[in-house]
Amino acid sequence: MLIMKTSDINWDLFEEKYNSVLQTKVLLADTQNIIGEIGRGSGKTTEMFAPRLVRVAYDMPRSIILLVGPTYTFILETVVPGIITHLAKNYIRGIHYEYGVRPPKHFRLPYTEVIKWDHTISFAWGTVVQFVSNDRPESAIGKNAAHIFVDEMLRIKETDFIERILPTLRGDRSIHGKSHYFAGITAFSTTPNFENDYDWWLSYEENMNKALIEEILYVSYRISQAKFKMLNTSDEKERLQMQNFVRRWSEKLNEKRKGATYYVKGSSFSNLKILGLDYIKNQFRGSKSNFDKFKLSILGIRPNKVKDMFFGKFAAHHIYHDSYKYNNIDLYSVDGKYEKTSRDLKHCDSNRPILMGLDPGNFMSAVFAQEKNKELRIIKNIYVIHPDQQLELAKKINDFFQHHARKTIYLHYDRAGNQRKYKDNPKGETDAQIMKKDLETFGWTVHLMSIGKGSIYYWQHYLLLNILFSEKEKRTPRIRIDQNECEELISSIYMSPLKKTEGVIELDKSSEKKLDLHDQAFWSTQISSSLMYLLFGLYEKYLPSGSVNVQDYEGV
Repeated sequence: MLIMKTSDINWDLFEEKYNSVLQTKVLLADTQNIIGEIGRGSGKTTEMFAPRLVRVAYDMPRSIILLVGPTYTFILETVVPGIITHLAKNYIRGIHYEYGVRPPKHFRLPYTEVIKWDHTISFAWGTVVQFVSNDRPESAIGKNAAHIFVDEMLRIKETDFIERILPTLRGDRSIHGKSHYFAGITAFSTTPNFENDYDWWLSYEENMNKALIEEILYVSYRISQAKFKMLNTSDEKERLQMQNFVRRWSEKLNEKRKGATYYVKGSSFSNLKILGLDYIKNQFRGSKSNFDKFKLSILGIRPNKVKDMFFGKFAAHHIYHDSYKYNNIDLYSVDGKYEKTSRDLKHCDSNRPILMGLDPGNFMSAVFAQEKNKELRIIKNIYVIHPDQQLELAKKINDFFQHHARKTIYLHYDRAGNQRKYKDNPKGETDAQIMKKDLETFGWTVHLMSIGKGSIYYWQHYLLLNILFSEKEKRTPRIRIDQNECEELISSIYMSPLKKTEGVIELDKSSEKKLDLHDQAFWSTQISSSLMYLLFGLYEKYLPSGSVNVQDYEGV
């Protein structure tokens, strides 16, 4: 029997490290399935998701693990960089792990042959992580995984998860079946927010055996204590006693972990020691105009939809999810060097002009659309924050649409865009004129569509939005918004309250004054205003003639 002596231990291999209570519980539980509803700033990726991926990979050498996300671009742009950051901090690339290329010769190979290595993370002991996305069903075909990791469950339909993702859990039980991780799921997500978020996975919490989880946490904690004593005591008898305790109870613990699900829910307060109280205070101050923002992002409490929305008829069916085509998928790499552009959008026609709605100001936002066959697709939103203004926004637009063949933009904006706000400008140019000039420096042809137009009353916007989104008239176009490229716009729509003052309809824009500029993309009316200006410029003709109030239009 091997007895480890203190003199045999290489203490350079150990380091003192802080983990929050939430992070520690995830580490101690380590059940077959872990479902996490985790708030912002809680160390989800670096302290929970990525470390567990390494543990699972190590416990089932030469297996295939799947990394799953709502879209392939989300996996490559958001999930993989966080994992690579963790690996780079704790391990040596080319020695312990590799990504994006065929691994070195000293790496063991998985039991299942891997043909392409450009979209993989591999480990020296032979485990390989492959990527699967919900919007590319073919990416799951033929996969035989021992475990799956999923990020942002709120973007994946239950039927898609059951029919596309779960069937991939068919690794070889005769090889890896002894591991308590085998055929397990590790799935994290932020708290579902609006009607377009999928919340079916919250039911995992109801199915959790709380008594079993408490037992697992207790035994795991006792084993951790015994390991610590085993490494720190000078008493050989006590060391042997602790070593036997660890060996005996670790086997029993892993049997309990098999088939068990731990549903963990944590807010930003779970990582307060790292974030600091000032972080929470600043978030609270910045959310005073919209407490739902604080409840969701910090407390992890799902807010209700604005009861009286300015976009009153807007609903989940106005949102589409099939955003991307992957003609250039081989150009993507896990090194993050590939920049997504409009040529990757399934519903962007490079040979058609672009329709643009602009809301100028210190927070300057724009939405982009194309109309085809009585359907208007909102394909992208872009914004900049002061001190960045028109030139920086124009560069962002040009970078994203750089491969667009027909470089023509029809620009719609509000009355303020025609005002000569820049008194220090000797030419007296307006917001719209400056935007046009800056876009033209990049080779675009820009048509200003709102010149000479007068004031537009909120009731007119409100009435038109109701007509368009209610879809009761055959003559009106169907509005569809890209979930993945217009996430801020959709959130802004849900955060646009209707205000009635003595019977007069208005849009409550107080969030634009009370929120910090950096919080306004998701939580203010800024970007939704850009959409309003675009829709009004395009479809004002559908307003009933002679109307002086909303009540004049039947059915709204």
